[in-house]
Amino acid sequence: MKINYKGQEIEAYALIMKKENALEILSGKKTVEFRQFSPKYDKMFTNFEQIKKNEDLIAQGREDECLPPFNTDVEAIHFYNYNNTWHLDVLIDEIGVVDITEEGAKFMAEEFGCHELDDQWQQFTHLPKDQRPYMFYLHIDEIVDHRGL
Repeated sequence: MKINYKGQEIEAYALIMKKENALEILSGKKTVEFRQFSPKYDKMFTNFEQIKKNEDLIAQGREDECLPPFNTDVEAIHFYNYNNTWHLDVLIDEIGVVDITEEGAKFMAEEFGCHELDDQWQQFTHLPKDQRPYMFYLHIDEIVDHRGL
């Protein structure tokens, strides 16, 4: 999908969102959106060509040349509800993956001032670290447009 930004159409992810979360973004309380690690979002956010390039670079001993394996050509999100009575368009400046651990929660708090994971990680402490869930995070850089909020 495309959104209008400074008179130009740019590519955007179209993602369903709860209105309360959109209002938190609009008010500045929320600057990071999380999405479950799933095949749908893996396909959407991951640049599989970059993964292959990174694997080749690692095989050549050139790890320092690896780039993040996320789609960087889509820089915006069009959030909306199921019946499309409102929308919120934002620019994003980073896509990443965070594990739901104490370390992951600390990273999100220190890097983005995001405390959404502060309590969530504790429900997974009974699992070995390699079995704890991961989530994609999208850091919101700028609000572009909104309607109905």
